[in-house]
Amino acid sequence: MVKLPDKESLEGFTKKVSEAVKLPGEEEKSDSGNGLSEKELEKIREEERKKIEKEQKEKDAAEKAKKYEEIEAQKRAEDERLLAEKKKQLEMERLEKERQAEEIKKNQEKELWAKEEEKKRLEEEKKKAEIEKELLRKQKEEQKAAGKQSHTLRNILIIVVIILAVLAAGYVSLITGNDNINAYGYPLSYSATYDILIPDNTDVSFAGIPVKAISSGNSATLMINNDRRTLAMGETATFPAKHLIIKTLGITVFDSDYEVTATYLGVVTNKDDFRTVIKTSQPIPSWLVNIMKPSSVQIIAV
Repeated sequence: MVKLPDKESLEGFTKKVSEAVKLPGEEEKSDSGNGLSEKELEKIREEERKKIEKEQKEKDAAEKAKKYEEIEAQKRAEDERLLAEKKKQLEMERLEKERQAEEIKKNQEKELWAKEEEKKRLEEEKKKAEIEKELLRKQKEEQKAAGKQSHTLRNILIIVVIILAVLAAGYVSLITGNDNINAYGYPLSYSATYDILIPDNTDVSFAGIPVKAISSGNSATLMINNDRRTLAMGETATFPAKHLIIKTLGITVFDSDYEVTATYLGVVTNKDDFRTVIKTSQPIPSWLVNIMKPSSVQIIAV
């Protein structure tokens, strides 16, 4: 037996159907009381939702653009850093190559200078032997010609011949001097100024006075009589006064206190240039300057 629905169930079902099915001309009224239909409310809600979605998309796009810009900025900074490091490395490599090339050039100049000095030394030794031979020959001739000529006069003539030979050939080895004797306290009444060019890092001797100069960049160390001074470019130093006695064959040719003041001027063709003021208690003969000067040293009167 089939059970029929009761009255309340039928009324509820009828109400739900009438609410669900609207006739074509019937307007839907809002329960909110604002006079808008459900479609209008739905449209407003849809526009609001689209607006919110648009704003969110714009916000997301802005954040993405900002992050992208930050990433690009970091990338540019890293590229610039790598480029700067590369440039620095290339510059260091260039400087190192220049330094090595300069070192090679300097070594070549030193080798060439050493060969030239050795050649000069051999030539000087040869000329010295010839001069000594000539002196012996002249001495024998004088002995034969003069016979009983006084010993003193003969020595004077020999000294004159030696001095002339020294002036002609420029030998320092035929004269002897002392080194590192304290000054006697004589007044330094005479002064002479020279440009003196000394071979770099080479021991030289001015009639027994040991001198050495070593250049380093824009400075040089000058040693005279074991007194050391380090001079910057253009700097001046005065060395302690000393006494010098120069003899040849036992005869004194110069006896004087002296004081040296040197100003470093730089390097000229592998030689250290010093503007030098020499004060003495006795005048220095020009011929003595020539024979005191080592062959590797250049002296120019100022």
